[in-house]
Amino acid sequence: GNVEEHTALSRALSQLAETEEKMELLHKEQSEADYFIMSVLMKDYVGLMAAVKDVFHERIKTYKLWKDAEATLGKKREMKAKLEMQNKMDKISQAQTEVTEWERNVEKGQEEFETISTNIKKEMLRFDKLRISDSETV
Repeated sequence: GNVEEHTALSRALSQLAETEEKMELLHKEQSEADYFIMSVLMKDYVGLMAAVKDVFHERIKTYKLWKDAEATLGKKREMKAKLEMQNKMDKISQAQTEVTEWERNVEKGQEEFETISTNIKKEMLRFDKLRISDSETV
């Protein structure tokens, strides 16, 4: 009976060693998979941050164009008022056309700024949800 016990014990120890090797391999594979997923996520986040920087730069440009249009509109209104004070009827019509044009430019600039701001807010909310989802996945 003693030989059988040794054989059974030897078999059990051999199976235990195999199981430990399989577990070690699984841990290594899981670790590599986690590292790969994290690397891909980090690469995506770095790309996204670059895109966010570009979008904010566009927002700043849009804001500046809007404010420049407001300044020009102010000058066109002043010019029209001067022409009216000087009673230069031949030039008032052209001045009014320019004022109307710049009023449209200001309105368009404001709309573009508000649109880009709204889109940025939506994208940032979407990014936050995605980031939370990603962190739960990993």
